[in-house]
Amino acid sequence: MKHWKNIVLPLLLVPVLVTGCIKDDFDDCDNIAIYFRYLADGDEDVLYRYMDKVDLYVFDENGHILGSGSYNQEELSHFAAMPSFKLTPGRRYQVVAVGNAYDATEVVNLEATSFDDIFIQSPLWDGSGPDIVTTHDDNYLGQETFQMPEGEFVVYRDTVTLYSAHIDTDIRITGLPGPAEAAALLGVQTRADGDLPVRLYIENSNAQTSFNNEINRGETGTIVPDLVWDEDAQCYRTHDLALFRMDTDGELDPALCRHRVVLEDAEGRELVSGELYDYLLRNQDKIDVTRQEAYLPIEINFTPTNVVIKLPQWIVEDVTPGWQ
Repeated sequence: MKHWKNIVLPLLLVPVLVTGCIKDDFDDCDNIAIYFRYLADGDEDVLYRYMDKVDLYVFDENGHILGSGSYNQEELSHFAAMPSFKLTPGRRYQVVAVGNAYDATEVVNLEATSFDDIFIQSPLWDGSGPDIVTTHDDNYLGQETFQMPEGEFVVYRDTVTLYSAHIDTDIRITGLPGPAEAAALLGVQTRADGDLPVRLYIENSNAQTSFNNEINRGETGTIVPDLVWDEDAQCYRTHDLALFRMDTDGELDPALCRHRVVLEDAEGRELVSGELYDYLLRNQDKIDVTRQEAYLPIEINFTPTNVVIKLPQWIVEDVTPGWQ
């Protein structure tokens, strides 16, 4: 079923089943179908590989929100050529699709009349202080503007192409033993069973992305990713970490990449830190965060004499120490 929020106005009717369309009374019939498409970094539609859910927001020509609906993966995969809801003929509309908006995503400022002022963000971020966020969802955004045709009953179809709004990030801390031994090695005391002897921070991380799929410049927060001990790989690693994007017009933007990666022990003492922008510049031949399906790997490696942040071994075999 499609679930629509209470902000639906008379202009935008609640979706009805196709069987509810009465031939002699088109007032009960849907007259628009919106399809979704995602090309990733190729030419083939791969929407179903990357999105389990798409939320659709509908606006009038003046930017006022009319309603929103949510489609899960099963509905998307069976979204055949059928109308999905009803709009008034002869008027102009805008739609915005948001992919994978789950627990780490909320939409704010929906009543604004400019897409520059409507944002997706973490529900843990409110901009009033040193907000701490654990991750973002693997979000995607797309929009389309169209004119509904005149006529007693004309079905209009349009396609919204979605684009990535995130970077999948994989940070691993190697060279340390398991939690108990590492705590003794670092000379720290964990606070409770299950606590890890190290904590990872990503400072100055972009906090909001607009409905135009543009970062809200200047609004940043701190990401404190969930860390797990990977027994098989013998390392500490982030779990399901995604950051908002750092590029403009397909180029890495230093104004959007002011992130600082910090690793501390359990007592808050800094072990190592570095600027993400410098790291990306030095490894631009191996890491491309401007891709639609961007992947950002980082390894923090402890040796008997030093600790370094480097390009991981699973990306390239020959590396040199340092923040590179």
